[in-house]
Amino acid sequence: MTRPRLSLRLRIFILTAVALAPALAILGYNEVSLRRSREAEIHALALRFGQLASLEMQGIISGAEGLLRAVARVPAVRSFDAEACGLYLADIQRQSPQLAAITVIDRVGGVQCRSAPGATARLDDRPYFRQALETGGFVIGEYTESRISGQRGLTLATPIKADDGSIVGVLAAGLDLEWLGGRLRERDLAGNSALTIADRNGMIIAREPFPERFIGTRIPEPFQALIRGASPGTREVTSQDGTRRVIGYIPATANPTGLYISAGLSRDEAFAPIDRAMRRGAVLALIGSVVALLSAWILGRRFVRAPVARLMHTIQAWRGGERTARTGMPGGAGELEAVGAAIDGLMDELDRRQAARDAAEEHRRLLVNELNHRVKNTLATVQSIASQTLRTSASVGEANEALESRLMALSRAHDVLTRESWDGADMGEIVARALEPFGDPGGGRLRFEGPPVRLSPRTALALAMAFQELATNAVKYGSLSNRMGSVRIGWGLADGQDGRPRLYVRWEETGGPAVRPPSRRGFGSRLLERALAHDLDGDVMLEFASTGVVCTLQTAAA
Repeated sequence: MTRPRLSLRLRIFILTAVALAPALAILGYNEVSLRRSREAEIHALALRFGQLASLEMQGIISGAEGLLRAVARVPAVRSFDAEACGLYLADIQRQSPQLAAITVIDRVGGVQCRSAPGATARLDDRPYFRQALETGGFVIGEYTESRISGQRGLTLATPIKADDGSIVGVLAAGLDLEWLGGRLRERDLAGNSALTIADRNGMIIAREPFPERFIGTRIPEPFQALIRGASPGTREVTSQDGTRRVIGYIPATANPTGLYISAGLSRDEAFAPIDRAMRRGAVLALIGSVVALLSAWILGRRFVRAPVARLMHTIQAWRGGERTARTGMPGGAGELEAVGAAIDGLMDELDRRQAARDAAEEHRRLLVNELNHRVKNTLATVQSIASQTLRTSASVGEANEALESRLMALSRAHDVLTRESWDGADMGEIVARALEPFGDPGGGRLRFEGPPVRLSPRTALALAMAFQELATNAVKYGSLSNRMGSVRIGWGLADGQDGRPRLYVRWEETGGPAVRPPSRRGFGSRLLERALAHDLDGDVMLEFASTGVVCTLQTAAA
């Protein structure tokens, strides 16, 4: 026996390494699944932070709107009383740190009073001013630098109306961006997280962190699609400060305030715990793999060699012709035992296949014998039909015609049975096929009805021949020999004297010439009264009533 090029222990070492591969693959799969789950969680969290920031901005804007509407109704403001108006607005601003300078503007854009002193300027070209006059409602403007104070803010405006409801001016105030930045810093954002608020044009009005770098700048063009988006969403992006973040954004078009808001979570910070767990898992997996390989190397001789020898002995015994040889190893005891059980299963399967081949050969032999039997029976039937037909026919032409019609009837019955694999046939189909050459079965002259009945092959052939003979006789002498006659065929099931179901069939002719009993019995009559009764193992009665031939028969239902 040649020495294997790989020792058994080395093979076990290799198998152990291969066995560890699925575990490592599962570890990798779990890592990927965990990362995907964490990624979905981060996306949902970022969107939730963005929505919370949006709700907070809605609250701030809504509060400012209520305050400005109330101020716009104060008489000193509506009458443009510069001194009283200025003092009132200054007091309002001291109580409202979220607002920058509050300004009252007349219809032509002139400044009538302010909460803080400053140079005068024309403001009729400001978009918020024109929009407030046109809509007559509260306006959330855009990022603006004041021409009077130079202060940056988000302009808010509401119309000033006289007692008659006409618009006499506009009350405008800027949302203080320093105050807004302070509110953002109070949110205690997680490490490297970011929150950005911009107007509808993408001008940033608040940003954490690095507000000094971004406030007053325009969001880059690659992100403009987010501002104009149809609905809130999330996306992984590299922010302007170079940090990779997952942002949840609320488009300006989907925000009641008309502001774009995005909250970003640092991807590195979010995945830091997972990365640490992955490194720990990788170290533990490496240690476990080394221990497993060493254990397999040392203990392989003791726990593997004996089962392998048992496997080899069984296989050699099988090859030597001992078909009952089996390892007898339980499949659940270990990998090698599973191999032994698999070998036992293979040997059992080979035995079963051999037995199946033997059974198939026996079945083939039986089918050949059955085919021979059916061919002989068919030839005997044809021989009997031919003999009786030639014996009772007056001429060769008559014999040829009768023989051909009878053989065709037998052929049609065979067609039905062949289609059903000689398992039987339906009574209605046998009747229809037998009467097919004589007109329109089921129509005006040939009518048949009865419940679904399954016939044996022998009964089906006998009935097909009977209907052929009766129909041929009706065409020559009976109700189908003129234009007025008809044939009705009916059948049903009923319990016989022995309690078993029996089939009852009735052939009745009407409307034909007057019928007289024949002077001699031809092949058709003998077929019906003798051969048919014998084949059906039942009773056949043939009556030559003056109104037409009536044939009744009964046989076993199956």
